[in-house]
Amino acid sequence: MHVRIVCPESLAYEGEAAFVALPSTDGELGVLPRHASEICTIQAGYVRVSDNAMGTTDHVFAVSGGYVEITEDEVVILAERAADTSQVDRAELQAEVEGFEDQLSNLSEDDAHRAYLYNEIAWCTLLLAAK
Repeated sequence: MHVRIVCPESLAYEGEAAFVALPSTDGELGVLPRHASEICTIQAGYVRVSDNAMGTTDHVFAVSGGYVEITEDEVVILAERAADTSQVDRAELQAEVEGFEDQLSNLSEDDAHRAYLYNEIAWCTLLLAAK
């Protein structure tokens, strides 16, 4: 089946797969070819793509949430953010987290920018946990 992971700014992944595991808001959802058509929401977590057979994992993508549309031969994931976990630089992410935490310490408790920084820290933490 054909798999696409689409973000607002880019196409994170496109390829053929034998199996896809998704972090749906109702629990992990496994998709094989000829799956019943479905649209559901996904939560922050990991999309695992198996190129050849169920039970193997060839690609892992961190996603921050969004939607998935499943048809008989296609899986389209519309994610707020997505990143290939094999491309993650751990040291760079740690430095980003420290920078965000420093910024947080300089903001007042009622500053609206805190929500943005918390989201960035959560995204970095998700990427770090995949390694």
